[in-house]
Amino acid sequence: MSWPDPLSIIVIGQTITGSRTPQRVAALGRLGHQVRMVPINRDGATYEDPPSLADRIRYRLRLPADPADCNTRLKDCLDQPCDLIWVEAAPMIRAATLQAARRLAPGVKIVWYAEDDMMNKVHRSRWLEKAMPHFDWWLTTKSFNMDPSEVPSLGVRRMLFVNNSFDPTIHRPVIPTAADMARYGADITFVGTFETPRAHSLLALAQAGFQVRVWGNGWAAWQGRHANLRVENRPVYDQDYATVVSASKISLGFLRKGNRDRQTCRTVEIPACGGFMLHEYSDEAARLVLPDQEAGYFRDDADLVVQTRRWLDDDAGRQAAASRAAQAMLDRGHSHDGRLHGILNQVFGDSELS
Repeated sequence: MSWPDPLSIIVIGQTITGSRTPQRVAALGRLGHQVRMVPINRDGATYEDPPSLADRIRYRLRLPADPADCNTRLKDCLDQPCDLIWVEAAPMIRAATLQAARRLAPGVKIVWYAEDDMMNKVHRSRWLEKAMPHFDWWLTTKSFNMDPSEVPSLGVRRMLFVNNSFDPTIHRPVIPTAADMARYGADITFVGTFETPRAHSLLALAQAGFQVRVWGNGWAAWQGRHANLRVENRPVYDQDYATVVSASKISLGFLRKGNRDRQTCRTVEIPACGGFMLHEYSDEAARLVLPDQEAGYFRDDADLVVQTRRWLDDDAGRQAAASRAAQAMLDRGHSHDGRLHGILNQVFGDSELS
């Protein structure tokens, strides 16, 4: 091993229920590293909190507030040794903060981990744009962001593409109880935030006679749209999300058009939970979870209807594919633990990331 063991790591990110940042913090701890967390949100914050007028104005100006004072708290944390500063979804981070971190912790490596399309300005800020050249590594789950005309054009020095990953303590096969089935059970389930193309795809399934259940934020206007489309209009996170997948015959995976997705966290989370996944096709997703052997894929709404009927009618094939996929997610190292170990090898050593 070519780096200090254990590493002293500061993670800057969300502590909100449903965020994947705390999952990665826990994984770094399981790998044996010493991790301190600097939240970017106030205690008790949720994804469902309505923004204040000031927040909305700042959002439009692309000058977000720093509600948890993470810039100051990071500098305060550097009174102790630090090998790595890992930053996620923190558009309020300042270039001056990162420059101060280098003075306070000579030799520290500073990494940004991005799960969003960072060429979309909604995911950036004026603060972050000034800070981007000060990161040693920019990690992204969006392969297209690696193109020289994309994120590198904003001053990022070194990039690494990584596939999405899952939390093996949350996303694992479970046997749903009778109570779980009554509360969460469905033939076809989608869990995710509203987006118009995916809403029309779900409506197409409902119109074809399938019973569809939808969990997530932003769906209020679609409640009552069709008798076969049951819109819960509330999210499910962590263990509840895993139970929903376990209690569903088919869990749908859509690629978010506004994020130019080729894969998402759901691409690996659903099969890791032991659920059968019917996923919108992309070459990247198909490399992660094998078509027909481990998951079903569809290319448009007409194909979605065909593939849904096919897999609902094949209980044995569906269950066998789901079982193979669950094991494959572990065997291929798609857990947070495996992914982070590979990333640290790349950032601190010369090993190639698998």
